[in-house]
Amino acid sequence: MARFLDLACAPATCRCVNAADRGSATRLLYGSRAFIGRALPGVHDVRAPGRVHALGSFRDPALRDALASSLPAPLAVALRDTFEWYACRGAFFHTDAHYGEVLFGAWHVAGPARELVFSRAGARLPLAPGTWVVFDPFEPHAVLDPGASTYARERYEGAPVSVFVGFELELSASVREAFGVGAAALGAPPLSSQVPVNAETGAIR
Repeated sequence: MARFLDLACAPATCRCVNAADRGSATRLLYGSRAFIGRALPGVHDVRAPGRVHALGSFRDPALRDALASSLPAPLAVALRDTFEWYACRGAFFHTDAHYGEVLFGAWHVAGPARELVFSRAGARLPLAPGTWVVFDPFEPHAVLDPGASTYARERYEGAPVSVFVGFELELSASVREAFGVGAAALGAPPLSSQVPVNAETGAIR
């Protein structure tokens, strides 16, 4: 069952060179679905803690159908066909503000129990194999051990690797409405790839 979570922060202005300014999403969506039928990528080169490593894109119609069936019906049609493998030994706070015209999804398919923590939004969601989250890539976020609120590199040196399938929802009218994505508000704080985020705390500098 997919559930929405309202965020405890005012919308920011999302600014990206390849998209018009917009308001940040005011909700997250999370759920669970057992991962199906695809061999996981090798993760032996994922040595550096804190950074999210991209391990290649792929297409899989059966996997797409399985994930789409877990999304609320109006949103399933916005799911793009291409997926990306990602892996990390924890992830420091960052944004993915280069994803200007989509909301981003992370499907946790292997690794230890961790949490996806949104510093500005005041939210944290448990990650275990099978759980997935859809969120605004402009929001500062990190992958941390359960209960941790800050990133400490030494904590993740040699730690088990978390593996994710990344996916995208196009910002259709239905997606904007469901996630509370409005127009950019006058005077709202900006979020962009040019706005530094403190890697340890997620504070916007």
